Amino acid sequence: MDNAQVAVAEYCPDWWPANTRLLVRRVLLDPARVSAGPRSRRRRTLHPDQRALPFPELACVGAIYAYSFILTNLDVSTPGQAVATEHWYRHRTTVENIFRDSKLGAALRHLPSGYPQVNLAWMWGALLAATMAAWLHQLTATALGEDIVHGHGVRGGKAMIATLRWRLIAVPGRLIRHARYLILRLPPGYGLLAEVLARLRALPAPA
Repeated sequence: MDNAQVAVAEYCPDWWPANTRLLVRRVLLDPARVSAGPRSRRRRTLHPDQRALPFPELACVGAIYAYSFILTNLDVSTPGQAVATEHWYRHRTTVENIFRDSKLGAALRHLPSGYPQVNLAWMWGALLAATMAAWLHQLTATALGEDIVHGHGVRGGKAMIATLRWRLIAVPGRLIRHARYLILRLPPGYGLLAEVLARLRALPAPA
């Protein structure tokens, strides 16, 4: 991870299982990439003293670090092994996010029937919903965070489905006719939908 440092803490209570170690990762953040919103996941990883600062003061701080902690029983006796272990755990959480998206965002946590065939159809519907949300992000934002639509999400332009639904899908609107055209009227503050629709229309036609 860019601008990241990994260390093994000496802290180890005697009630922890044998060979358990605490990995600490801190990442240097650009203040402009830290959201002022109370729901911001990145802001919750800041040091408590910095997290308590009002956003204008936080933006003026010279260095902002996000902290993450991992308990592991893998071998982290050398700096190289510590970095490799942190890398392995971080990529493992990508899969956990997919599970979370499918369960909490696409209703996979609920199987409605006592018939396996019905539950199988429900499962595939949930997985298709998660996949379509991922496609929407890939088509209208970028995975590396260089050209993200403002407000489109978190984690490099990839919001959880619940966030995507709140900001982009469950948006009240009204279709009106004017000069033989259909116009979508949105309430104030919902410019994200119009921007994403414009990006979708600008995509090249499939070959």
